[in-house]
Amino acid sequence: MCSDLAMDGDQPALNNPEMAHKALIGLARKISPVWLACSGGIDSLWLLHFFQQIAKIKVQPVFFNHPGVYAQERVAALAAVKAGNGIVVNFSEKEMVAVWGAQQTDRCYRCKQHLFARLADLAEASVTLCDGSHLDDSPERRPGMRALNELGVISPLRLCGWNKEMIRKAARAAGLSAWNNPARACLVVDGKFVSGEDEQ
Repeated sequence: MCSDLAMDGDQPALNNPEMAHKALIGLARKISPVWLACSGGIDSLWLLHFFQQIAKIKVQPVFFNHPGVYAQERVAALAAVKAGNGIVVNFSEKEMVAVWGAQQTDRCYRCKQHLFARLADLAEASVTLCDGSHLDDSPERRPGMRALNELGVISPLRLCGWNKEMIRKAARAAGLSAWNNPARACLVVDGKFVSGEDEQ
Protein backbone atom coordinates (compact mmCIF):
# COMPACT_ATOMS: atom_id res chain seq x y z
CA MET A 1 0.00 0.00 0.00
CA CYS A 2 1.05 3.57 -0.71
CA SER A 3 1.60 4.53 2.93
CA ASP A 4 4.25 7.13 2.10
CA LEU A 5 1.41 9.34 0.83
CA ALA A 6 -0.65 9.03 4.00
CA MET A 7 -2.39 12.25 4.94
CA ASP A 8 -0.44 14.09 7.64
CA GLY A 9 -3.04 16.78 8.36
CA ASP A 10 -0.86 19.62 7.10
CA GLN A 11 -1.49 19.68 3.35
CA PRO A 12 -1.83 23.21 1.87
CA ALA A 13 -4.88 24.26 -0.11
CA LEU A 14 -4.16 24.79 -3.77
CA ASN A 15 -6.96 27.40 -4.06
CA ASN A 16 -7.21 26.61 -7.75
CA PRO A 17 -9.81 24.15 -9.09
CA GLU A 18 -7.89 23.53 -12.30
CA MET A 19 -4.69 22.72 -10.43
CA ALA A 20 -6.61 20.55 -7.95
CA HIS A 21 -8.18 18.63 -10.85
CA LYS A 22 -4.82 18.01 -12.51
CA ALA A 23 -3.21 17.07 -9.20
CA LEU A 24 -5.93 14.53 -8.50
CA ILE A 25 -5.52 12.90 -11.91
CA GLY A 26 -1.78 12.65 -11.38
CA LEU A 27 -2.13 11.20 -7.91
CA ALA A 28 -4.82 8.75 -9.00
CA ARG A 29 -2.61 7.29 -11.70
CA LYS A 30 0.29 7.01 -9.26
CA ILE A 31 -1.64 5.10 -6.60
CA SER A 32 -3.71 2.73 -8.77
CA PRO A 33 -5.05 0.13 -8.04
CA VAL A 34 -7.24 1.63 -5.33
CA TRP A 35 -9.79 0.44 -2.82
CA LEU A 36 -11.93 3.45 -1.93
CA ALA A 37 -13.99 3.54 1.25
CA CYS A 38 -17.38 4.70 0.01
CA SER A 39 -19.66 5.92 2.79
CA GLY A 40 -22.54 6.95 0.55
CA GLY A 41 -21.82 10.65 1.08
CA ILE A 42 -21.03 13.00 -1.79
CA ASP A 43 -17.30 13.22 -1.04
CA SER A 44 -16.53 9.56 -1.59
CA LEU A 45 -19.14 9.26 -4.35
CA TRP A 46 -17.49 12.11 -6.24
CA LEU A 47 -14.02 10.65 -5.74
CA LEU A 48 -15.25 7.29 -7.01
CA HIS A 49 -16.72 8.98 -10.09
CA PHE A 50 -13.46 10.87 -10.64
CA PHE A 51 -11.37 7.71 -10.41
CA GLN A 52 -13.69 5.74 -12.69
CA GLN A 53 -14.72 8.28 -15.31
CA ILE A 54 -11.99 10.94 -15.36
CA ALA A 55 -8.71 9.41 -14.18
CA LYS A 56 -9.86 6.01 -15.48
CA ILE A 57 -7.85 4.01 -12.97
CA LYS A 58 -8.52 0.64 -11.44
CA VAL A 59 -10.70 1.27 -8.39
CA GLN A 60 -13.02 -0.83 -6.25
CA PRO A 61 -15.50 0.89 -3.94
CA VAL A 62 -15.68 -0.53 -0.42
CA PHE A 63 -18.60 -0.12 1.96
CA PHE A 64 -18.28 -0.64 5.71
CA ASN A 65 -21.73 -2.02 6.46
CA HIS A 66 -22.39 -1.33 10.14
CA PRO A 67 -25.41 -0.14 12.13
CA GLY A 68 -24.14 3.42 12.55
CA VAL A 69 -24.68 4.25 8.87
CA TYR A 70 -27.66 6.38 7.84
CA ALA A 71 -30.16 4.41 5.76
CA GLN A 72 -29.98 6.82 2.80
CA GLU A 73 -26.21 6.60 2.67
CA ARG A 74 -26.28 2.80 2.98
CA VAL A 75 -28.51 2.65 -0.10
CA ALA A 76 -26.20 4.97 -2.08
CA ALA A 77 -23.04 3.15 -1.03
CA LEU A 78 -24.44 -0.30 -1.81
CA ALA A 79 -25.54 0.92 -5.23
CA ALA A 80 -22.03 2.24 -5.92
CA VAL A 81 -20.48 -1.01 -4.75
CA LYS A 82 -22.79 -3.05 -6.94
CA ALA A 83 -22.14 -0.88 -10.00
CA GLY A 84 -18.39 -0.89 -9.42
CA ASN A 85 -17.99 -4.58 -8.61
CA GLY A 86 -16.87 -3.51 -5.16
CA ILE A 87 -16.58 -4.96 -1.70
CA VAL A 88 -18.91 -4.95 1.31
CA VAL A 89 -17.27 -5.49 4.69
CA ASN A 90 -19.89 -6.35 7.31
CA PHE A 91 -19.68 -5.43 10.99
CA SER A 92 -22.29 -6.61 13.47
CA GLU A 93 -24.08 -4.37 15.94
CA LYS A 94 -22.56 -6.24 18.88
CA GLU A 95 -19.08 -5.79 17.46
CA MET A 96 -19.48 -2.08 16.78
CA VAL A 97 -21.18 -1.26 20.07
CA ALA A 98 -18.14 -2.73 21.80
CA VAL A 99 -15.82 -0.60 19.64
CA TRP A 100 -17.79 2.60 20.19
CA GLY A 101 -18.09 2.02 23.93
CA ALA A 102 -19.61 4.42 26.42
CA GLN A 103 -16.65 6.82 26.37
CA GLN A 104 -17.04 9.48 23.68
CA THR A 105 -13.40 10.56 23.79
CA ASP A 106 -11.57 9.10 20.78
CA ARG A 107 -14.69 7.16 19.74
CA CYS A 108 -14.24 8.18 16.10
CA TYR A 109 -10.60 7.19 16.26
CA ARG A 110 -11.43 3.74 17.63
CA CYS A 111 -14.12 3.25 15.00
CA LYS A 112 -11.93 4.27 12.03
CA GLN A 113 -9.07 2.18 13.37
CA HIS A 114 -11.32 -0.88 13.62
CA LEU A 115 -12.93 -0.49 10.19
CA PHE A 116 -9.80 0.27 8.20
CA ALA A 117 -7.65 -2.28 10.03
CA ARG A 118 -10.08 -4.94 8.84
CA LEU A 119 -9.83 -3.60 5.30
CA ALA A 120 -6.03 -3.45 5.45
CA ASP A 121 -6.01 -7.13 6.41
CA LEU A 122 -8.04 -7.94 3.29
CA ALA A 123 -6.01 -5.88 0.83
CA GLU A 124 -2.99 -7.08 -1.12
CA ALA A 125 0.23 -5.09 -0.85
CA SER A 126 -0.26 -3.58 -4.31
CA VAL A 127 -3.59 -1.93 -3.34
CA THR A 128 -3.79 1.66 -2.06
CA LEU A 129 -6.50 2.28 0.53
CA CYS A 130 -8.25 5.65 0.20
CA ASP A 131 -11.07 7.62 1.75
CA GLY A 132 -13.02 10.75 0.84
CA SER A 133 -11.70 13.23 3.42
CA HIS A 134 -11.08 16.73 2.05
CA LEU A 135 -9.58 20.07 3.09
CA ASP A 136 -12.56 21.08 5.21
CA ASP A 137 -12.20 17.93 7.31
CA SER A 138 -10.07 19.19 10.17
CA PRO A 139 -8.03 16.62 12.13
CA GLU A 140 -8.95 18.58 15.25
CA ARG A 141 -12.66 18.00 14.64
CA ARG A 142 -12.25 14.52 13.19
CA PRO A 143 -10.00 12.39 15.41
CA GLY A 144 -10.64 9.39 13.16
CA MET A 145 -8.26 10.92 10.63
CA ARG A 146 -5.37 9.98 12.92
CA ALA A 147 -6.26 6.32 12.44
CA LEU A 148 -6.12 6.73 8.66
CA ASN A 149 -2.60 8.10 8.90
CA GLU A 150 -1.48 5.30 11.18
CA LEU A 151 -2.84 2.65 8.81
CA GLY A 152 -1.44 4.20 5.62
CA VAL A 153 -4.85 5.18 4.25
CA ILE A 154 -4.60 8.24 2.03
CA SER A 155 -7.09 11.03 1.38
CA PRO A 156 -6.64 12.07 -2.27
CA LEU A 157 -9.11 14.97 -2.16
CA ARG A 158 -7.35 16.49 0.83
CA LEU A 159 -3.88 15.89 -0.59
CA CYS A 160 -4.83 17.56 -3.88
CA GLY A 161 -6.52 20.67 -2.49
CA TRP A 162 -10.23 19.86 -2.80
CA ASN A 163 -12.68 21.43 -0.36
CA LYS A 164 -16.40 20.76 0.07
CA GLU A 165 -17.53 23.61 -2.17
CA MET A 166 -15.32 22.37 -5.02
CA ILE A 167 -16.57 18.82 -4.59
CA ARG A 168 -20.23 19.84 -4.68
CA LYS A 169 -19.71 22.09 -7.71
CA ALA A 170 -17.83 19.38 -9.63
CA ALA A 171 -20.33 16.68 -8.65
CA ARG A 172 -23.23 18.85 -9.81
CA ALA A 173 -21.52 19.52 -13.15
CA ALA A 174 -20.95 15.79 -13.54
CA GLY A 175 -24.65 15.08 -12.97
CA LEU A 176 -24.33 13.26 -9.64
CA SER A 177 -27.73 13.37 -7.97
CA ALA A 178 -26.19 13.45 -4.48
CA TRP A 179 -24.26 16.67 -5.11
CA ASN A 180 -26.34 18.68 -2.62
CA ASN A 181 -27.10 16.00 -0.04
CA PRO A 182 -26.65 17.17 3.55
CA ALA A 183 -23.33 16.41 5.21
CA ARG A 184 -23.68 13.73 7.85
CA ALA A 185 -21.31 12.05 10.29
CA CYS A 186 -22.95 8.83 11.49
CA LEU A 187 -25.88 7.86 13.67
CA VAL A 188 -23.60 7.41 16.68
CA VAL A 189 -21.90 10.81 16.43
CA ASP A 190 -25.27 12.47 15.76
CA GLY A 191 -26.81 10.77 18.78
CA LYS A 192 -29.41 8.93 16.70
CA PHE A 193 -28.23 5.35 16.99
CA VAL A 194 -30.68 3.08 18.81
CA SER A 195 -29.57 -0.45 19.58
CA GLY A 196 -31.76 -3.07 17.99
CA GLU A 197 -32.74 -0.90 15.02
CA ASP A 198 -29.95 -2.22 12.79
CA GLU A 199 -31.23 -2.23 9.20
CA GLN A 200 -28.74 -4.81 7.95
